[in-house]
Amino acid sequence: MVRINREIKSILESRRDKAMADLDQRKAEVLARIPELAALEQEITLEGIRHARTLISNDSVMADNEAIAGRITALEQEKENLLVRNGYPADFLEPRFTCPVCGDIGLVTDKDSLETRPCACYRQLYLEKLYQVSNILDDGNTGFRHFDETLYSDKPDPKRYGSDISPREQILAVRDRCLSFIENFSEPTPANLYFYGAVGTGKTFMAKATGLELINRGYTVLYLSAPTLFEVIRKARFSSDDDELDATYRDLVETQLLILDDLGTEPASDARYAELLTLLEARKTRASRFTARTIISSNLDLKQLYQAYNERIASRILGEFEPIKFFGEDIRILKKYG
Repeated sequence: MVRINREIKSILESRRDKAMADLDQRKAEVLARIPELAALEQEITLEGIRHARTLISNDSVMADNEAIAGRITALEQEKENLLVRNGYPADFLEPRFTCPVCGDIGLVTDKDSLETRPCACYRQLYLEKLYQVSNILDDGNTGFRHFDETLYSDKPDPKRYGSDISPREQILAVRDRCLSFIENFSEPTPANLYFYGAVGTGKTFMAKATGLELINRGYTVLYLSAPTLFEVIRKARFSSDDDELDATYRDLVETQLLILDDLGTEPASDARYAELLTLLEARKTRASRFTARTIISSNLDLKQLYQAYNERIASRILGEFEPIKFFGEDIRILKKYG
């Protein structure tokens, strides 16, 4: 998302400006107490200019370069000694960047190849922004490391669940399918998932766990409940700010994984059906050239989907999404009451 990169650039610029303003303040304090330091710093600056000129001059001599570099080192040492004698740390006049590796510019340069790459601090900020934008926060309960198959019965009940396998066997198969979805996420063949089943059977957990893992791999993810999705679209549509409408809808279309949770809980209306169909069509078009996958979760089974929505939406979901059934006891009740 372009806005994420802009926000990170702004954060880094703010950090750097703050560090330099702090340095100016400390320098003013020191110069007021140690007047001779100003002349010393000016001499260091002039030697630095001479050094730069000899490096780019065709008639530069190695001995001259080494002599100038030696004088600069000696002057820097003299400056540090002067600071220490007056009760300051030797590095008191060095900028205090948030990231000392890149100096708060977000990029580091390889000494051998001279190639630049994003600094670790940039990567950290990017992940933090992805979490914020996605609405998926690692709250200590989200993610596959918190998956507990023992909450699902290992006893098959065909009459109750309509399946010859146990809820535990099924949820393990679902987990494996989600992991496969993650591993093959950037493959050109589109893969969308439709999670359906009773309340509390793990649909939202699996969708969020999948999204969280993809965020950690650097993909853009956006999680919205169905009522929230349509409210976001409505507010954007009636906003007087065209840029807001464009940015909002662009994020819905362009995010690499869109998770639409609780489909069927939004108020029914033909306008919202049209909005959903338009969004799915836009993401399908995007998927022909870029990575754009969608996970939808719903309490509606395949038959109920046709009953709740018009045929165009139902057929679109059934035709372009892999249906995955969840069944078993209500996990939230089991966790609460044991």
